[in-house]
Amino acid sequence: MVLPKVHTLPFLLPIAWIYDWVMAVRNWAFENGHLPVTSFEDQVAVIGIGNVVAGGAGKTPHIEYLIRLLQREGVGPIAVLSRGYKRETKGFLKAAPGVTARQLGDESYQLFRKFPDVIVAVDEKRVDGIRNLLSSDNPPKVILLDDCFQHRYVKPGLTICLSSYHRILYRDSVLPAGLLRENPKGIRRANLVVITKCPDSLRDEEETEIIAHMPTELSQPILYSGYKYGQLVNLVTLKPTKVDPRTDVLVVSGIADPSVMISYIGKRFRLLDHMAFGDHHRFSNKDIQKIRERLDGVNAQGNVTQIKGLEPIVIVTEKDAARLLDHKAVSEELKKRIYYLPTEVFFLKDHENQFNKIVLDYVRKDR
Repeated sequence: MVLPKVHTLPFLLPIAWIYDWVMAVRNWAFENGHLPVTSFEDQVAVIGIGNVVAGGAGKTPHIEYLIRLLQREGVGPIAVLSRGYKRETKGFLKAAPGVTARQLGDESYQLFRKFPDVIVAVDEKRVDGIRNLLSSDNPPKVILLDDCFQHRYVKPGLTICLSSYHRILYRDSVLPAGLLRENPKGIRRANLVVITKCPDSLRDEEETEIIAHMPTELSQPILYSGYKYGQLVNLVTLKPTKVDPRTDVLVVSGIADPSVMISYIGKRFRLLDHMAFGDHHRFSNKDIQKIRERLDGVNAQGNVTQIKGLEPIVIVTEKDAARLLDHKAVSEELKKRIYYLPTEVFFLKDHENQFNKIVLDYVRKDR
């Protein structure tokens, strides 16, 4: 056992067995034609990005990687379609100037701001969403489906399943004993598997364990990716900004697994506190007040910075920044002290070439 341990709740296994059975029946219904499955393969390339674990696998950074790859290769137009988790709207909505994170969902809003040339849309019914996209005046050539692995009403032409190095799925349990949305064997529906959030290099024994225990078929490639971080971006200027490494930092996170980010920041700044919220947390006015109070007291208890003029700052994820950017309770003065950490994916070994080839060979097929 060489990979990070996975915390589960064994006393909840009886309930997990019931949940596992329900999901097995649901999957059987899709596979045997009792629930409808729609393919758009003759009209558009559809790439699905999802996971078996409930959150924390890094879907959005991998979607960004795919967008950059396709743009670099001149493939387009590109669309990203998701359900818009925790948004305040219903039905089909395409991103346009003036739309907010509350209307679109934080991840979709982040992509819209970052990639203005990409069509970003949300619809809880993905079949309807794709039909709406294809009926537009300039229909996409590629549609990236965000978090689609358990949404089986659409059959992607290429399915990518992610599994975090820090919570490898074959050590996990089905909800509520663990965080698996279905049995680990469900990963066999994917065309390829990516182990995400890996350290810069994998030990041989780690890779041996993954290959031996991952419940994949022999035909499914297993690739490895990690995170690299860019320069901090200020919430007022929205430009990369150099920050003195001696600065006191309060980290605020509303994502499923902030461990990689915390480790990175702790090695580069004076990390004095971390306020953790749930995944996709919608910050209330009271939350903003607590953040402000914690920021003002972050270097208490003898940790006062001796560097004159260095005020403590807040560092958040890019996804959290999307929720804070237009928040009415976040004053301009507070925004000046909030920075987000841009995240990009890189692949280990020669896996970048393998991943790129699989994706580009698929999207370039005649339709």
